[in-house]
Amino acid sequence: MNGYSFFSSRYSLGLLVAITGLFLIPLPAGATFTGQCSSCHTMHNSQNGATVTDWSSWGEGGGPAFLLAASCIGCHTGDNTSSSVALTNDTDAPYVLGSTAPTYNNTGTGTGSNTLAGGNFYWVVNATTNKDRKGHNVTGIVAQDATLGLTPPGGTAMTQQLRCAGAYGCHGDRSIADPYLAMEGVHHGKAMSTNFRALENTDGTAIAGLEDADWEFQATDGNTSHNQYKGTSRTTDTDEDTSTISSFCASCHGDFHYGAGTAGIDADAAWGSPWLRHPVDYQLPASGEYSSYNTTNDYSVVSPVASQTVTSALATVTPGTTNTIVMCLSCHRAHGTPYDSILRWDYKSWPGGGYNGCAICHTAKN
Repeated sequence: MNGYSFFSSRYSLGLLVAITGLFLIPLPAGATFTGQCSSCHTMHNSQNGATVTDWSSWGEGGGPAFLLAASCIGCHTGDNTSSSVALTNDTDAPYVLGSTAPTYNNTGTGTGSNTLAGGNFYWVVNATTNKDRKGHNVTGIVAQDATLGLTPPGGTAMTQQLRCAGAYGCHGDRSIADPYLAMEGVHHGKAMSTNFRALENTDGTAIAGLEDADWEFQATDGNTSHNQYKGTSRTTDTDEDTSTISSFCASCHGDFHYGAGTAGIDADAAWGSPWLRHPVDYQLPASGEYSSYNTTNDYSVVSPVASQTVTSALATVTPGTTNTIVMCLSCHRAHGTPYDSILRWDYKSWPGGGYNGCAICHTAKN
């Protein structure tokens, strides 16, 4: 699977899981940005006879309608610390593009790491080899994929490069082309009709789930400090719940999720193994190697699973039930990682090196 870029395969204006791992439904108490207005806005856009912000250089459409002092990436570029990800902090923001190389270690989790749930765009900008395979190619961060152009793997060619938000991006109101207008009110906690991390599918359905208060900063297994994503336990290849995170990814990568015959993950009408592609929106079986998910059935932040009912973040899961649903994010991160195909871990170097995150589910194959 080549590096990801772009959006929509099955829809005329599709999107990807692109920029920040921010706003989910419901918004956590205190998630609304507070503090001095001038931290984000310029009142007159002039100071000492000079323009404060030149929006034409942002590369994301027309000038913002909100007198913003920085672009999406301008606000979300930096190095994450326990202070910057705290909801009580009025001056910093969760960072999705590192100012310096993020600490990822093997899996981007646990003590010492400083990446968040979506990973980091740092490597798609700065990797020395295969950099286009290390993250999504978002306008304003990096040029379009040199190999794939505007055609996402498993999808069809797009008309514009991926943006952060709006009709040509992933966040906000996808019926609005301008990325800043599409995010209107989100940072101030204004209710949107679709507001899971300010993500919605191409039909306007909210992508359901719960968001960790610090966006999975140094998350570990066996606790509830992690995002809880929605999945669905499908029984045919043409089943689709457009509120799941995997269906959202399928806005661009349609063949990896849904469709009859060879268009989807199953080769024919007889649903099940052998699979044409790795199944998603599919619950782990209760028997065999899958019954020992993560050895103890603790929820794994290394290879997470979705749940069909999303009322709380799970500490443990039960294979064979609808709280162990394989999703796209079981293996990939949305923004970027140090590894090809935006994998959560360096499977390509395993065995002999790297890390076999597949063994969290496939416990007999490590």
